Amino acid sequence: MEDAEHVLLEWPADVRKPHVGLVRDIDSYPYWTKFRRLLQANDIPFEIYDIHRSSWLRDARRFDVVVWRPASFPYELDECRRKFHILEGMLGMLCYPSFAEAQLYEDKVTQYDLLKYHGLPVIDTFISNSEEEALEYLATCEYPVVWKITTGSGSVGVELVPNRRIAERWVRQVFSFAGRRTYWPYVSQKNYVYLQRFVPNTGTDIRVIVIGSLVFGFHRDVPQGEFRASGMNLLRWDPPPLAAIRLARRVAQALDLPSIAVDMLTDASDHDLRIIEMSSFSTVDMVEALRHDGEVGAYVFDGPGDEHRFVPGRVWMQELTLKHLLETRWLAREIRAGGEPA
Repeated sequence: MEDAEHVLLEWPADVRKPHVGLVRDIDSYPYWTKFRRLLQANDIPFEIYDIHRSSWLRDARRFDVVVWRPASFPYELDECRRKFHILEGMLGMLCYPSFAEAQLYEDKVTQYDLLKYHGLPVIDTFISNSEEEALEYLATCEYPVVWKITTGSGSVGVELVPNRRIAERWVRQVFSFAGRRTYWPYVSQKNYVYLQRFVPNTGTDIRVIVIGSLVFGFHRDVPQGEFRASGMNLLRWDPPPLAAIRLARRVAQALDLPSIAVDMLTDASDHDLRIIEMSSFSTVDMVEALRHDGEVGAYVFDGPGDEHRFVPGRVWMQELTLKHLLETRWLAREIRAGGEPA
């Protein structure tokens, strides 16, 4: 991490710093080491917090803030949601992700419902917990159709259904006693279907990452003979168009998220942008997340409009996210409390 610049907080002298409980994540490209780097560089007290132990609730009382990047595995998401519900709702602690954000993370059904609620241009998707309704839909929908399970990243759990016969067989499996097997060996797809309209794109997806006023982004090309870009690792460093940035910023504002990666494509039929899905915690294995004229950095939006500037620099997005979280949510809480412990 030597080639990454340190991220420094803007911290009022009369506001105390929180005591942070930092949970080690199990990601191949860990978040917690970058979080630790920011805490150390800014003299914020912290301890490694083993949230998985039976003493997790007693141990949590030492902290003001708990920071954890849960893996996108169903068992770890369940643990995070269950424990953060208590830490945030009962103990009044500041958690990252918040309980609401943990509910949203890796839950494609909830994401779609919220995007539709806010009037954002998500790809048309049919979601139902009714076998009868699902079979009726299959009789009228256009094929191929994209089949997804609610928890999965990097295009895992995403399949293209070529015809009605196969789709009906899968639906009947889903609504059977055991459900339909997924790539999670311990989880079946049970009593829900998620069918996304197949949208021919222009050969590339766009990922835009928004962290407060900062924007990053790049293109992910679709391999020949494939319909998925996510997980294919064909990155192209053309900056995202302003329309894509504008859309991602609308998502971040509507959902009040400190950090969000929005995946979208340009529909080849009408050239409109449509959201595929989004993620609060995407895999980050390099400090380069935006290149402008070949230089690494970020776009900074200083106001509510589209006016922005490019700022060069090599920084970890995890550090920027934690900086934004502490400077907004923790400082706001402390200032409301008059500088006393929240």
